[in-house]
Amino acid sequence: MIDNNIAFPCSACNKIPDKMKLIKNNFEIVGFEAGIEWSDFQASNLPALDEKIWARSNNPPLKGDRRIVMVRYPFQMTVGESFWMLFMPALSYFNGWEEHPSEINSSAFVHCSFEQILSKNEECAWIEIRILNVVLVKEACDIWFDSVGSGHLDSFQMFRDIYVFHYNEWILLSASTESDLGTWALIKRKNEQHHLIALGEWGFHYNIVYGGNKIIPLDEINMLLRSSASL
Repeated sequence: MIDNNIAFPCSACNKIPDKMKLIKNNFEIVGFEAGIEWSDFQASNLPALDEKIWARSNNPPLKGDRRIVMVRYPFQMTVGESFWMLFMPALSYFNGWEEHPSEINSSAFVHCSFEQILSKNEECAWIEIRILNVVLVKEACDIWFDSVGSGHLDSFQMFRDIYVFHYNEWILLSASTESDLGTWALIKRKNEQHHLIALGEWGFHYNIVYGGNKIIPLDEINMLLRSSASL
C-alpha cells in the first residue's frame, strides 16, 4: 500500500503531534513558516536524505512551477492537499531577515499543492510541489485590500523583551521566552500608515505565519517601539 502521508515526530517529546489547524484568523492566508527547505534540484539528482550540506534555493518560485523541496517537522500533510508557506532565500531562512534584510524583498507567500513523495525517512522527506500562487512580501500591500489591524499585535504584550529592527520601509519585531514560545511581525511603512504584512507564531508543536494587509494604529506601534530594544 502506498503511503501518501508525511508526519514527523517532535524532537522534544519524540511524538507525532496532532496536525496543526491552519486557521486564518481574519488574515488573507495562514501557512508554514518553518519545516520546508527549497532546492533547485531535479528528481534525478537529489542528495541523500541524510546529507546535511546542499545548496538551498535563492530563487523565488513562480506560479505554475513544479519544485522539489525538503520537508521536516512540523510539516504534516497528505499528497493532494494544498497549503501556504513562507519562502525566504537561503541566507535569511537560516539566519533571519535581521541578518540579511535585503532578502525581505525576494521573500514570498507561496500557495502549494503537494504532488508526490520522492523519498522519506523518520526525520525528513523530499517531495514535489506545484506552485498555485505567489505573493511577494513587498507586493502584499498592492495585492491584498487593507483592513483594520487594531489588536493584532497584542500577543507581544505577554513578553518581557521585544526587539525591533528597522530596514528602509520595513520594521521587524520579535519576542520569545527562552526559545520555548515566540512571535514576530513584519510591518511595512507606506503613505504614513503601518501595514502588518506577516505575523509569525511558534512553539513546541507549531510554527505558523499569517499573511495579510492589516493597518496597525500608530499608538499601538508606538507603544511597542517604546518598550522594545534595537537589534
